Amino acid sequence: MILPSSLVGIFYYLNQNGSFDIHGIQVILEEVPVGQEAFFQPAVEELKKNLQKYEGLSLWNIELQKFSEEVSESSWIDRLNVKRSWPATLDVYVRPHEVKLLMMSKAGKLVPVIRDGVVLEAIESPRAPDVALLEGEVFAKQAELRKKAVKVIDEIPDEGAFSKKTISEVRYDNKEGFWMTMIKTGIQVKMGEEQIALKAARVSQVVDYLEVHQFDARVIDANLSKKVLVRLRKGP
Repeated sequence: MILPSSLVGIFYYLNQNGSFDIHGIQVILEEVPVGQEAFFQPAVEELKKNLQKYEGLSLWNIELQKFSEEVSESSWIDRLNVKRSWPATLDVYVRPHEVKLLMMSKAGKLVPVIRDGVVLEAIESPRAPDVALLEGEVFAKQAELRKKAVKVIDEIPDEGAFSKKTISEVRYDNKEGFWMTMIKTGIQVKMGEEQIALKAARVSQVVDYLEVHQFDARVIDANLSKKVLVRLRKGP
């Protein structure tokens, strides 16, 4: 029992003399959604600034549970893991929420929308991640509709002729459900509210066909049971 007691005594002595006083807090982003690194960087810097109050406290005495609860209050954080890095550093591993969509505020700023339709603080457009814009004040007023929009966009693939990358705007109609505008062509795609993944696959096939045959479509109606209807643009 002499050796363990000696170690405890040594650690106690070092702690009392400030050997374990925190002089560095590292915030490490993990699993950042592709293309959203720049968006989260200001939030990381703000978090580092807020955590400076812990510097000088003993790494030995700090309550990690309480610390984690405080950091988790930041709405952009999805998950975090805090580790002591002896002798005097605290490592905070943070996984941010993915920004699913954006909304335009009345002040002209962009409002990020994350999981379950939750909104983050409005930002200037240069910081905005490359995701589709929710068109219409109805999304700002109805959290449940935002949640539904996030569910719909999650069912659309990341890659392909019709994918998250090819959509510029999402709007909602009470009778017809969700409509989406394609970036490159301006084609309006009617998706409805159900079986979005299946409809997205069908739309991708149609878009590929239209491109190969150089057809200029105006509307793609995928909100049908077993087929897709295409309305072509009228000639000059």
